[in-house]
Amino acid sequence: MKINCIIIDDEVLALDILEDYISRMPMLELKGRFDSPLKAMDCIIHDEIKLMFLDINMPDMNGIKFYESLSNKPKVIFTTAYSEYAVKGFEINAIDYLLKPISFSRFFQAVGKVIHIPHVQPNAVSQVAFQENQPDESSRFIFVKVEHFTVKISLKDIAYLQGYKDYVKIYLIGNDKPILTLNSIKHYEMSLFSKGFIRIHKSYIVSVNQIEIISRNKVKLIDQDLHITIGGNYRDFFYELVVNKNI
Repeated sequence: MKINCIIIDDEVLALDILEDYISRMPMLELKGRFDSPLKAMDCIIHDEIKLMFLDINMPDMNGIKFYESLSNKPKVIFTTAYSEYAVKGFEINAIDYLLKPISFSRFFQAVGKVIHIPHVQPNAVSQVAFQENQPDESSRFIFVKVEHFTVKISLKDIAYLQGYKDYVKIYLIGNDKPILTLNSIKHYEMSLFSKGFIRIHKSYIVSVNQIEIISRNKVKLIDQDLHITIGGNYRDFFYELVVNKNI
């Protein structure tokens, strides 16, 4: 399930940067960007906002004072160019405090505290399993609609998925013939992310445990001749989470 979030900042550049970063995180749903806290009130009340990226030093209202005034407080990550506000930010239980200019790596770390992204060891891609903590059987398979039937597929048998508009091909390990199902790649991006899969291209989701080689922004899977390009929009997220160079 996605986390509804908003950005409040009086600087257009800051809004643009954070919106771009949020777009790379499949578990975040941006519900709005606002240049004033007061303009965000309706969205906070009606869109069930769970997380806000909130600037502190704004002309209309101080971000900390605004947050303290809310009766139902979402989780908050403060963003500011002034380090002197940090102590106060943490005093009111902020998730994190990001000092501008904000790098994607630092943003990723902050969001990880909200969605509990696990830290992984460098050069141990085959051991990465973004597995849910619940070991129940339902987390080990998916059901997919295939023509007039519903097929149960074990997640450990999936090598990768390839999207074609309204269809998805699911390639199983050791089987050249894919399973074709009517659905979107976005649907599987969300449902499989916490189960060991990651989207690396607008058309591809791969099993992290099946990654054999990462070279020149391409991924080769075990026993697959296909080399999948890591798309530009997914590259930072992939390297942060899987290769773990900057965490």
